Amino acid sequence: MGFVSSKGDTSLFYYNKGKFSVFILVYVDDIIVASSSPEATKALLSNLQKDFALKDLGDLHYFVGIEVKRTQDGLVLSQQRYATDVLSRSRMSKCKAIDTPLSSTEKLSAAEGTALGPEDSTKYRSMVGALQYLTLTRPDIAFAMNKVCQFLHTPTVIH
Repeated sequence: MGFVSSKGDTSLFYYNKGKFSVFILVYVDDIIVASSSPEATKALLSNLQKDFALKDLGDLHYFVGIEVKRTQDGLVLSQQRYATDVLSRSRMSKCKAIDTPLSSTEKLSAAEGTALGPEDSTKYRSMVGALQYLTLTRPDIAFAMNKVCQFLHTPTVIH
């Protein structure tokens, strides 16, 4: 078994033998097993159940804000439900959609505008973090997210 990466509470492991591969994603107390062989998945889960209390929830549908839908060609990942929740939390669910969230010629500065108070700064950081997570499936907002992330230390009303 190989170790691919670890970030915070998440670790990814893989096992490759012959014609099949198994990927195991561990997030806190949740485990996702993906394999090119259903038999390998069953065998792994059976072995894990010998030492751990496991509950097999079947096919993956939703995990840490990402919806997973199986199609004939593979899997489709979506964060639509997560994005809707972010819009609702920020009270922007009824706002009009636009193609570009920030003009590429917009020049933002840390020196302009009135600094946000402690409560509003916390809300700003929370929303920026939530939106940054959306760049997993929405690379089109990456430029705007990069810009607003530059002002996390001292956000102003302009940001």
